Amino acid sequence: MLALVAMGLVGCASDPESIPDRAADAVVPSGRSAVQPFNPAAAQDIARVVLESHESFLMPVGDLANQTPIYPEARLADRLPRREVCLRLAVAEDGRVFAVEDVTGAPSCEVQGDVEAEFVDSAMHAARAWRFEPAVRCVFATAEEKAAAANTGCAGAREIPQAVSLHYRFVFEQDEGRGTVRLAR
Repeated sequence: MLALVAMGLVGCASDPESIPDRAADAVVPSGRSAVQPFNPAAAQDIARVVLESHESFLMPVGDLANQTPIYPEARLADRLPRREVCLRLAVAEDGRVFAVEDVTGAPSCEVQGDVEAEFVDSAMHAARAWRFEPAVRCVFATAEEKAAAANTGCAGAREIPQAVSLHYRFVFEQDEGRGTVRLAR
């Protein structure tokens, strides 16, 4: 599988017991997504996972079917310079994206100039549909077993799926009248 998170992305694991399943509880009007926006107040209540000496962590792996955003066709005629959009995704223990937040312009994503809403909407629409192999905390019986299993993933360990927060930067560009979108490294 394509490891989208290996493309210079940042992950933050959270204690799965402390994260509500927002998508399961959402009341969703017909045709609308169950993905909810981030709630900054609720996010502060999420405890960070601290690994013990006998534990390791595997980042989530993006599904090969995850589609990149589409350059907004209505903006092609404007011949705009490069635009960048940064998103923070909350990925549940089962690999579903359960929240998406636009963090363009935040300290973690300083960009030049304004970003039109169409670019943000395109990025958010694509990211809401993404799926992942979940992040996993690998719990070995001892630190020695963890060391012996180096570079083998969770082989011989108990696997505990973890919710994580991932950051992505999308670059929207035009080349000879064609719009392209890529993930920035």
